[in-house]
Amino acid sequence: MDRTDLTPDPNGLLEAALTDPESFDAARTARVVAQLEHDDEEVQRAASWALRFVSAETPELVDACAGRFRRALRDPAARSVALRTLAVLDDHNQEAVAEIIDGAVEAGLIDESLAIRTVAGYQPPEFESGGSVIADEGDEAISPTEPAVAADREESTGSADGEDASPTPGHPPNEPPAKPPRLDRSLTEHRSREAAEAAGDSDAERIQFATSGREFTATCRRGVIASGMHDDAFRDAIERWRRIDDHDAVARVVDAGTRPVPWLVSERGAPGLLTERETPVSPAEARWILLQIADAVQYAHAAGVLHGAMWPGVITAVNAVEDPDAWAFPRVSDWGLREVFGPETTFSEIPDSYAAPEHVAPDRFGGVDTATDIYGLGMIGHELLTGAAPTRDDGTVHTRDVVTGIPEGLSTVLLKSLRTAKMERYASVAAFKRDLLS
Repeated sequence: MDRTDLTPDPNGLLEAALTDPESFDAARTARVVAQLEHDDEEVQRAASWALRFVSAETPELVDACAGRFRRALRDPAARSVALRTLAVLDDHNQEAVAEIIDGAVEAGLIDESLAIRTVAGYQPPEFESGGSVIADEGDEAISPTEPAVAADREESTGSADGEDASPTPGHPPNEPPAKPPRLDRSLTEHRSREAAEAAGDSDAERIQFATSGREFTATCRRGVIASGMHDDAFRDAIERWRRIDDHDAVARVVDAGTRPVPWLVSERGAPGLLTERETPVSPAEARWILLQIADAVQYAHAAGVLHGAMWPGVITAVNAVEDPDAWAFPRVSDWGLREVFGPETTFSEIPDSYAAPEHVAPDRFGGVDTATDIYGLGMIGHELLTGAAPTRDDGTVHTRDVVTGIPEGLSTVLLKSLRTAKMERYASVAAFKRDLLS
């Protein structure tokens, strides 16, 4: 490819494509395709994922960049990543991908069987010069609808005492489940008399409502704003959450108000919270869930929204009604509420076993920021893979808890996420995702 002295920033490639894919025109997209030929594997991987986001938004760009893809396929070092990328783009523009692949077959770059596998939705293996098959780390035979999870299917989760556990059955859903609509009601309209009597003095209750022929489950909560805060702080927090709840893995804000006290109705799936489901799950399902959650956190950070209290109790699971074998889709709730309500309410309480060091001792470990959300991702991953929070001493996670019974690649990601010092964790969620995918 045309080399330059400057290596593109992988994080920059991903951020732009994820947060503003519609800004990519043919010329800009062609420059991203060119990065598939870059010497740096991190740049190649980032370019591949960026192209997936961009083509999902504007499928015709695959047509516009067909010549650049052909050039990448002629480069033996770039051929594997180019084919894996095209296998995913086939979901968005089958005709363009088929034409590119047919041209590669005619040129003798790939054989017919590999072409069929590519347009059928398989990410092909990489070939050594001698013709033997080797796999990109974490990428072997991965379907585009199941990124980075198929390679885990044959691994057992392993329990804390080293015994193997059966893999979780099922597969990722084909589409994210429908979200409930926004409503504009009073608190009393959400709470039936029977529900209010059943809830008693509790400030949280589970409610159900129907609209447009569909039934939805939600949580209705009431709270008292922390000392020094005002109703405006609650409204601002809800508005920030609403700004990002168009993301598939962000729970919907159904309704909210401030009278008689601040209250919130937010989406809650029928399976309940992550803390209520049976764990551990298989490495394949754990990786897939973490990718959805991390994608939501990355989307929020790009929009200037901090969660601040990530732990398994803020992850609600929503079933795909049309596919009972599909894994429940994770959605993150309670964005920014801990700052408004303080640490000890049903809006924002984090058990000590899941709290980040800066939650417990901010004077010693610093304030809550994006690194805190990354720590929360590590905690959620540990819960998914072991069924419990890791053991800690003075804020430091016991390494043996993280590495026992967890596949090496995943344990490495969790260990870095759960570092006591914020500066030793991942610098961004994009970096977390990149390692999770590798």
